[in-house]
Amino acid sequence: MPPKFGGGEKCAICNKTVYAAERIEAGDKPYHKLCFKCSECKMSLNLNNYAQSEGVLYCKKHFSEIVTAKNTQTPVV
Repeated sequence: MPPKFGGGEKCAICNKTVYAAERIEAGDKPYHKLCFKCSECKMSLNLNNYAQSEGVLYCKKHFSEIVTAKNTQTPVV
């Protein structure tokens, strides 16, 4: 039986093995540098320009439009 490789940490987006040279960690989860992008506009992110809500990555613009706006709406009574 051949040896199995790729038993390391898995990317939170693609679920493939993340190696040290391509690793970014955010919210205690590992990501590939190429997978670390906004879920809305697909802009590449880094640790200085990302925001995260419920495990979903956003650029600052989409975070404020989607997450912040949703959380600040007044409930209908």
